[in-house]
Amino acid sequence: MLVFGRALWSFSTSIVYPFLSLYILALGGTPTEIGLINSLGLIAGMILYPVGGYVGDRMGRVRLVGFATYAYAISNLLFVFAINWQALAVAQFLHQLLLFYMPAMNALESDSLPPGVRGRGFATIMAIPNSIRIIAPYVGGWIIAVYGGGDAGMIRAIRICWGFSFLTGLLVATTRLKYLSETLIKEEAGGRPSLRGLPEIVKEAYASIFESMKWMNRPLWGIVIVEAVSSLFVAMSAPLWIVYATQVMGITAYDWGIMLLISGLVSVTLAYPLGSLVDKFGPRRMILLALGLAPPITFLYIHSKDFLAVTTILCLIGVVNGILMPAFSTIIADMIPRKRRARLYSLLGERGVTYSFGNFWGGGFLLFPAAALGAFVGGHVYEMNPTYPWIILSIATFASLVLAVRYIKEPEDVQT
Repeated sequence: MLVFGRALWSFSTSIVYPFLSLYILALGGTPTEIGLINSLGLIAGMILYPVGGYVGDRMGRVRLVGFATYAYAISNLLFVFAINWQALAVAQFLHQLLLFYMPAMNALESDSLPPGVRGRGFATIMAIPNSIRIIAPYVGGWIIAVYGGGDAGMIRAIRICWGFSFLTGLLVATTRLKYLSETLIKEEAGGRPSLRGLPEIVKEAYASIFESMKWMNRPLWGIVIVEAVSSLFVAMSAPLWIVYATQVMGITAYDWGIMLLISGLVSVTLAYPLGSLVDKFGPRRMILLALGLAPPITFLYIHSKDFLAVTTILCLIGVVNGILMPAFSTIIADMIPRKRRARLYSLLGERGVTYSFGNFWGGGFLLFPAAALGAFVGGHVYEMNPTYPWIILSIATFASLVLAVRYIKEPEDVQT
């Protein structure tokens, strides 16, 4: 049911999120405002993430995930009724603020996968939603084309897509509450959260940040270092890929949707084989391989001039992410005991480094500041020179590789 919910939800959001930057431009924004809006979303995500992790570990995962999904779904309506980029900034802030249940959601997934098969398990969990949503960006691009493109057509099309996402979210929230099973055993879980006890919960949640940071060992801190550096520079370019494609390369939103469809097919096809390689060769080796492949691929994007070249780059990035996500998910889950997973995931995420060419999510409390700074600076850097974000990203990715060689280690004792 976890996978079903992710698949249904990601399909609806993948219709609209690849075109969020174009929606901002259509409502009067500039690349600078694109960076600002994405930065505000990342800052908002940081605020309640520790609360989600704390409640998920102390009071159970399922009820938090279900009820928070309802609130998150309703926040989609803010995008439907936005009349300018300032309204979108408010919408993005509140939307990402309500995503605080993700640490508990990620803990549910990790709890369900035994050691030894986590690479394949995480790859499968990612592949099934991806296989369903791969057509979603094409659908979004097609709807935009149907409404004639241009700013007016873009606005009408995106509002329809966000309305669909709102309805889908309500369905996902209902199924999560009804069908998900709690993985936290009764001896580890406390009572149910209440509005009366909310101030105390928030106080304890933030206090638990320092306790969790103190508990973290050197290998986990090594992962945080690599993630933070990567988040800073990935966030700088993430929302601008489609802007560069449309403004510099002359690619349409419809073409972009086709490219994402093709790259999605490649990612889904290779997901399980790449996850199996993580289990066979170990997550650390696969992380180093992927980080070694990423710098030239990201650099070549700004030298791609046609449909085929850009599609090839997006497919190669999909392969890199297909290695990184199960590898990081495996090594992080192997290091963290079940009773601490939600809290630790709230700090460092569970999927490590990913190279986004759309909406970028920071992943954890310790990563949000770097990602927010990167997103904010990215728009300004783009307006200085549109190629700079990718030149900087390729150099920074090489630095991430050097840091990973130095700091990322596999655990001696694998947690269940």
